[in-house]
Amino acid sequence: MASLRPIVFPYKIVGGRWSPMISAGLRLQEEWWPVELYVDSGATYTILRTRVAEDADFDYQQGRKVHAQVGDGALIPVFLHDLPLQIGPVRFKATIGFSAKLGVSFNLLGRLGVFDRFKVCFREKRKVVTFQPES
Repeated sequence: MASLRPIVFPYKIVGGRWSPMISAGLRLQEEWWPVELYVDSGATYTILRTRVAEDADFDYQQGRKVHAQVGDGALIPVFLHDLPLQIGPVRFKATIGFSAKLGVSFNLLGRLGVFDRFKVCFREKRKVVTFQPES
């Protein structure tokens, strides 16, 4: 059983700003891959740039296609998969999307399948984000 201690991630500088970024693991093609994710409490889906799938030789377009609305109101195609994800010592299946039209230079960690497993706390003053596993 995974520890119930909080998992603490220091913010990282992205685009000249301190941002809530975490390092996680994603299982593709029977292999674990490291991914950096911007923790976005306003995002429903976790959406990764297609480069992650391409590097693993994973055919992301075989997933369920949806259209997700992004910050400027546009709809982008996202291919969803239920995949193993690891945050700290906690491994679980989550809905992970891939999109060639993400429009930002980083991957997004959204709420679906993740925020119901952790209490997520943004501590802006300390520049850390914590993930407390729910029991």
